[in-house]
Amino acid sequence: MVSAQEHPVAPGTASPSASRQREGEVEPPLFTLFIPTFNRAHLLPRALASIEAQTCRDFEVVIVDDGSTDGTADLIQDWQRRVDFPVVYRWQENQGKYAAHNLGVELGRGRFFFLLDSDDRLLPQTLERLLYHWETIPPAERQRFAGVEGLIESLDGQRLLTHPYPQSPLDVSFLDLQYRLGVGGDKKRFIRTEILKAYPYPLFPGEKNIRDSLTWNRMALRYVFRCVNESFQQVEYQPDGLTSNRFAIRMGSPRGFGLCCLEEVTLFRPWLSRRQRRRSMIDFIRYALHSGSGLREQARLIDQALLWYLLLPAGAIRWLGDLYRLHVKGGHQPNKVKYQN
Repeated sequence: MVSAQEHPVAPGTASPSASRQREGEVEPPLFTLFIPTFNRAHLLPRALASIEAQTCRDFEVVIVDDGSTDGTADLIQDWQRRVDFPVVYRWQENQGKYAAHNLGVELGRGRFFFLLDSDDRLLPQTLERLLYHWETIPPAERQRFAGVEGLIESLDGQRLLTHPYPQSPLDVSFLDLQYRLGVGGDKKRFIRTEILKAYPYPLFPGEKNIRDSLTWNRMALRYVFRCVNESFQQVEYQPDGLTSNRFAIRMGSPRGFGLCCLEEVTLFRPWLSRRQRRRSMIDFIRYALHSGSGLREQARLIDQALLWYLLLPAGAIRWLGDLYRLHVKGGHQPNKVKYQN
């Protein structure tokens, strides 16, 4: 495994952006760096500094502020005045990370779209190395690739915080990577912006969360990623982040998580093992009951009536267990998986 910063830059290498101006017109940038943020003014300077340090300068920055009240706007506006690259800042009423993501994709003009969480940082050569790996794909084959994907590491650069790929490079869809090769964990990737615009996150009134994998699974039916064992981002999991209490997040968005489970047992069933199908079906029933979907509606959505019928008791038990935790235990359940920095 290598880090992007371990690859030296050739002296005198010109920035790709130098050739992107023509007769007074500025072409769209190569990369859109997108930061969704909510009350992270105390952490944002780390992410912003890592953007300024990029060796590839052909990018824009799009920041969607999901209703911050902690001075984030002043911080970003001051940063906009100091830097020499385009920065688009948009404030919205708090709607959650995925609504912010949809807006960021809508605003992005770059050919490639890269998500940088507001509490993390890029390595200095991240964009340069991503572009290098993209250009190793033969041009005639690039249409089937969504982008390039790599690893994450701790802030001190000493430990991987995800599972590496069995070989590098590896051209594979998200479904095959997760379910057939068994490679999980957080990854960082750029995606062709035109593809992301075709796969927005579905949003439900009153809900703010959904699984990232819903979009990746849908995309995997048509596209693959070039995966490399190289770190592109340094990560620090926060006590108040989305990974801190999965139970509360899921209970707050039952329709979104129920849709993910429904698609797993219908659209993506060929990739799942029998055990995974049972688990996804149980969770579909569980979330459907939380969202008020009755048995008739569930039966209409499912094309495996027998499996659904057999697992109804297990799904109902999960649902009742959730209600007990919500109303008796106060709605908090520690994560089974501990996220370590």
